[in-house]
Amino acid sequence: MPLGGGLMNRPTLHRFYGWVLLGALTAAILAVFSFLAWKDFDGRITAAARQGHDTTWFLARSVSERFRQFDRELSDLVGRIEAAGPASMKSPDVWERMIHTTQSVEHLRTIGLVDQSGRLVSHTDYRDQLPSIKVADRAYFKFFAEGGVQRSLFISPPFTTRVSAETALALVHGIYRSNGAFAGLVVMTISPDAFDLLGGMPNLPSGSAIAIHRRDGINLFRVPPLPGQLGQDLSRTALFTQSLPQAPFGVAWTRPEGSIVDDTERMLAYRSLDEWPLVVVVGVLRREIVAGWRADWMRNALLVGIALVGFSWLAVVVQRQITGRLEVELALTQTEIGHRLKIEEELRVWATTDSLTGIANRRHFLDIADREIQRTRRYGRPLSVLIMDADHFKSINDRYGHAVGDEALKAIARVAATCLRDADLLGRLGGEEFGVLLPETDPVGARELAERLRAAVAEIDLTVPGGSVRPTISIGGADLSAEGEGIDSVLARADQALYRAKERGRNCVELVAPAAV
Repeated sequence: MPLGGGLMNRPTLHRFYGWVLLGALTAAILAVFSFLAWKDFDGRITAAARQGHDTTWFLARSVSERFRQFDRELSDLVGRIEAAGPASMKSPDVWERMIHTTQSVEHLRTIGLVDQSGRLVSHTDYRDQLPSIKVADRAYFKFFAEGGVQRSLFISPPFTTRVSAETALALVHGIYRSNGAFAGLVVMTISPDAFDLLGGMPNLPSGSAIAIHRRDGINLFRVPPLPGQLGQDLSRTALFTQSLPQAPFGVAWTRPEGSIVDDTERMLAYRSLDEWPLVVVVGVLRREIVAGWRADWMRNALLVGIALVGFSWLAVVVQRQITGRLEVELALTQTEIGHRLKIEEELRVWATTDSLTGIANRRHFLDIADREIQRTRRYGRPLSVLIMDADHFKSINDRYGHAVGDEALKAIARVAATCLRDADLLGRLGGEEFGVLLPETDPVGARELAERLRAAVAEIDLTVPGGSVRPTISIGGADLSAEGEGIDSVLARADQALYRAKERGRNCVELVAPAAV
């Protein structure tokens, strides 16, 4: 009786152990899945931070150059007046010089001269019949009249001018007599739109914002603009109370409940300018950073769920084998294993391939590049990297729609792939930007290949309703030369070369000089 009972309970015992094993394997798969999802999330946050860092670097350089031009013009005018004496502020020659400056300098609205009492004595909007206006109450006048640094450039908050009633910023230099006594001001007004540099910016995620603040937290410019945001005091935000005091550039986050500016949670990449008391900030919506990650991992979760269901079914099949249905269930098991391998292969492809163009995605490209750099250093071989960027891609999207834009990107990837060797790697870095990894290639070879790529893409002719689209690309390149240099540094130098290619007029190739060893 006990023997018979044991035999009868053995299938039940096998089923129990089978379900325990299935539960353990399911838990392990879910743990690995969760870890990979977290690693991918962290990687996307890091990539967004890197893009924000690059964008603020570009903005800081552009804003600094623009302010250097404003400062040169102000200093030149101050020098002329101080050399001739304060009385020359009312002279026709000085007024003509002011007019010439306003006409030749982009974004410059007006120039006015103020005497030591704060009275307007000359203005580019009035050759004759100058209105009686005093600005002694303005912060910029008090700064210089009360002993501000003589040769410093004062940048005012946005204000409404008393001459034209327009919103403007004032850039101000003091005028001094030969004995150092305060004699007046040169006041240059510019539109806040002078900071609008988005036309030359790479594509940022939807909903992104760019702002420029004074270092004391006063907002000077924001795009997209918000009602009442000009002149807003942000000095008590964490960016100014915590982040900037610790580092002149970096990444910060707004409060989880949202920014005090627009009530949205953002990642803030910021950079303080060296020459001017300004801070540039790029804000990217957190939901935009994780949107692609969420969609990808929901799809992956569905696939893993299907795989787990299949695996559970396989466990039932094994249990049936134990109870005597071996031959039939073995065939089902083999089918299920094949199905599972197919799903795993699909997961691998999705993890390394760009879904639009079919080439390597950014993460896979960077992984391969890191390994190739290690190999290159080990054997002392050359290596070059190219960055290709579709010219006027936004215009193609705006004019013909995103479907045509997608076809253009696929055509560029397809044509570029035909120009490469088997050892080369083509990847999509994001948006309309592609990367090309060229092992065993020195700068001369990289330039030759880049020119072939550029010429090949220029031959593309996409037929669209009402005409055709002929996309072109600009290419920047750099080689691996400095000891210890990583892929991020090589890409950054190639990106600088790409920027110069864009400045040259696009549809051209630029390579940077080798990095210092």
